[in-house]
Amino acid sequence: MNKARVTELRERLISAVGDFSGSVEFDVFFSALVDYNPFNSTEDILKWLRDLNRIQFFEVEEIDFSFLQQWHFDELNGDLRHNKGKFFSIRGFQVFDSWTGEVLWDQPIIDQPEVGILGILCKKIDGVLYFLMQAKAEPGNINTYQISPTVQATRSNYTLAHGGKKTIYLEYFNGETPVKVLYYQYQSEQGARFLEKRNRNIIVLDESNTPIKLSPNHKWLTLGQIKSLMEYDNTVNMDSRSVISLIRYWDSRYKIDVPTIFKIINDYLDVIKRSEFWLSTVLQCFETHESESQLSEIRNALNWKRYFCYLGRKTIPLKDLRDWSIGTRIIQHKDEKFFQILAVRINANNREVESWDQPIMRQRHHGQIGLVCTRNEGVYRFLVQMKIEPGLYDLVEFAPSVQSIVENYAPENRPKYLDLFLGQHCVYKAKQSEEGGRFYRECNINMIRYIPDFKEVDTNNHIWISLAGLKEMVQTQQMLNIELRSLLAYF
Repeated sequence: MNKARVTELRERLISAVGDFSGSVEFDVFFSALVDYNPFNSTEDILKWLRDLNRIQFFEVEEIDFSFLQQWHFDELNGDLRHNKGKFFSIRGFQVFDSWTGEVLWDQPIIDQPEVGILGILCKKIDGVLYFLMQAKAEPGNINTYQISPTVQATRSNYTLAHGGKKTIYLEYFNGETPVKVLYYQYQSEQGARFLEKRNRNIIVLDESNTPIKLSPNHKWLTLGQIKSLMEYDNTVNMDSRSVISLIRYWDSRYKIDVPTIFKIINDYLDVIKRSEFWLSTVLQCFETHESESQLSEIRNALNWKRYFCYLGRKTIPLKDLRDWSIGTRIIQHKDEKFFQILAVRINANNREVESWDQPIMRQRHHGQIGLVCTRNEGVYRFLVQMKIEPGLYDLVEFAPSVQSIVENYAPENRPKYLDLFLGQHCVYKAKQSEEGGRFYRECNINMIRYIPDFKEVDTNNHIWISLAGLKEMVQTQQMLNIELRSLLAYF
């Protein structure tokens, strides 16, 4: 890619947007447009990941529960716990109708009450904003190493409960080193698997003139490179996608001449790697927003859904779960559906500790996660649902149009709108891994499909929101679930 062309593009955009060019939003917008990186090309990053899989030792072995060295089944309730009471536990969980008291189902659930850090450090180098990303191996990752945030650590890890090495770059996210906070929200994780689990999603900017020394597993990437890497299966991990979803490129304080920006971009399509769909939807946000009253209506719709959600939940002893069996090597449903709990032993030479054991959850089938986009009165809008998940702190969050594991449904109960994605052309489609520290080789097919003039909608549970509206909603904690944030990271 021609460096001179990229520099020329940046200069022309700066001259066209006026005072906006001095904003963080402009910096992230330009970083998202291009993949040019004099430090590491996108091809270099892919090779780096492949080489790490070859060079750095990381082995995962399934073992019996009795072989877990730091974990035990509690004598009183059968819960699977760490001996120090840290990290997480596998507990029994019961869901019931809070009006009638009828038990709807039992299941195991991951109880990890501590809040972890998912943090990305940014720095402007030669006028371009770069993101410090980590190649991190997790026991559940399909391809071991994936692009992760600068810091991805549970509280137990960064407080050294494991007795291992210090989390590198932690000082940028715990107040030790002065930084400018760009985005910061507590966000939920999988509401069907975790009990009220949240993590700090944070992006900070180092404005100092001091170079940052890179570890062997960290490299600078443009935001555009991260988005290009999301086009590859199981390459950018769930935590990175969650944090990146917070980013937006516009600021209502500035008036932007969008047709002029379009014209400039069209002159540089040789160095801009974003799709026509991406450019159209993102640039529209510079001039088209939901009004505050519209946003209020959307928030109220979710709050009413939460109010009228009569779903009760409580923890119960793991040993008392109905319809689940606890074997020597696996915990699973009697019909062999849903998911399983197993035990693994990990040996590695690149983590805070070189060897550890842990329980991990395995989903039996790939999930289907799809987001429908249409153009209504000239505005791109996305179809989201208000989805009930019993492990969520507030029970209901906005979710993609479709979020399901098809094999768990009877044919007559297939999720609404699922057929819109099966075998259809999508503007975005990739297999994306779930959090590899807790989920074993689990991935979901992430899809965005654009259907012009699509009007059918289940008004009781689905709602249309523009990209600007979604980006506004994600600035509030626990409004968009992890699956929707994963898709929102595409933009």
